[in-house]
Amino acid sequence: MYRVPVEVMEEWKKNTSPEEMKKQGEKLGADMMTWTKKHDMSLIDKGLPLGKNTRLSSEGAKAVTNDLNYYQVLEAESSDAVVEMLKDNPHIQVIPSAFLDIMEVPHMGM
Repeated sequence: MYRVPVEVMEEWKKNTSPEEMKKQGEKLGADMMTWTKKHDMSLIDKGLPLGKNTRLSSEGAKAVTNDLNYYQVLEAESSDAVVEMLKDNPHIQVIPSAFLDIMEVPHMGM
């Protein structure tokens, strides 16, 4: 899971011109495409950006903001192998305070 702290994203949107946002977005997109090609054989799902969030609870549904930005599914021998693959990922190299959550998806036997 690709994540950017909410306050970092809000600050970026507040202090960055639309032209600069576009320039930075294009660079990050190009860098991510290069990274994705490099690790193509390990990518089970190349992922998608994550949009607005609605939280549903027993009290009802409401719009909330979270730090989830993008997801991808990688296949590797271990979480250490995934860490090695992700060390040069542009998301954590370019965006201040960004981070990646690495989660194993266990086989459920269904």
